[in-house]
Amino acid sequence: MRHVIIGAGIAGVTAAVTIKKYDKDAEVVLIGDERFFPYKRYLLTDFMNNSVKDENIFYTSEEFFAEHGIRFRKGERVKQISSQRKAIKFHHNEVLSYDKLLIATGGRPTLGPSLQPFQRYIQSYYTLQDVLLLKERLQTADVCIVSGEGLSTLDLIRGLRSLGKKVIYIVKEAEVNFPLIKTEFKEGIHEFLANKGVEIIVNDKIVAIEEKEAQFHVHTLNKLTIAADVVFAWEKYQPNLNCTRGCNIEKKEGILVDQRLRTSVEDIYAAGDCVEIYHPGIKDYWINFGWPNATQQGEVAGKNMLGMSVEYEIKETIPFNLFGKPLKARWWE
Repeated sequence: MRHVIIGAGIAGVTAAVTIKKYDKDAEVVLIGDERFFPYKRYLLTDFMNNSVKDENIFYTSEEFFAEHGIRFRKGERVKQISSQRKAIKFHHNEVLSYDKLLIATGGRPTLGPSLQPFQRYIQSYYTLQDVLLLKERLQTADVCIVSGEGLSTLDLIRGLRSLGKKVIYIVKEAEVNFPLIKTEFKEGIHEFLANKGVEIIVNDKIVAIEEKEAQFHVHTLNKLTIAADVVFAWEKYQPNLNCTRGCNIEKKEGILVDQRLRTSVEDIYAAGDCVEIYHPGIKDYWINFGWPNATQQGEVAGKNMLGMSVEYEIKETIPFNLFGKPLKARWWE
């Protein structure tokens, strides 16, 4: 039986390893669109500020996949899924059939319509390739503007400040606010960041960016003009669903799955940041972000692709570390 997995993040890799663990004769094909072997995405900020060495960011290698008997197709992109034919089509039009399919394509920060015209001026910050390019830019950069929400924003700010960069954080609300449920500092997150040297501009947003005199001039709704060497901006975290276009898989923001990570189409499963799971407590579907959650989902999906009946246990919090402070945040607020 051929198990095809689209996406070589931790959910996809865990599913592949799980399938081979319980069925050594299974054919497993893992497809990743990056040119690197799978790496620890949660260490990218530490890799950026040089506290993690190159070799420590990778948890797989050519030998890893050979040892587990997994066929890894690196740097390949799937452009189409045909559930009727039980086949996928690659960007170069090769067709590969499957018996069971797992979609684990993850997600990434995206720009809204107002910022898309200025995309060429905005530094991406999600993949290893993004960070490799950024490490070069930061050697000569002093001032960085950050505009965005989510825990990845806090992690980026932490990394930039640890490198001694001036960080200007632009937020739409009256203060910086994250859904923290556990904290070791008395002041709020706004004051905490300010005490760490972050300049915070509130009740404002970026409306335009222009390149001028070897810098980027950011214009805001409140008519401020701020010069910076690097600009980071995103508006929301968006699941990567490009390969599902034209396929009759039920979706909202992400792919809808049950607690066994089955999609609405027979023999197709989904796991990781590209899926939405029904949360009985809030009576709605939500994306269960985070490396630990994706790892568990990958294991559950792999077992169920083999015919087991295992349910994913929803985790309501994400643990993380901010300037040495262990914190937790709710993923669904």
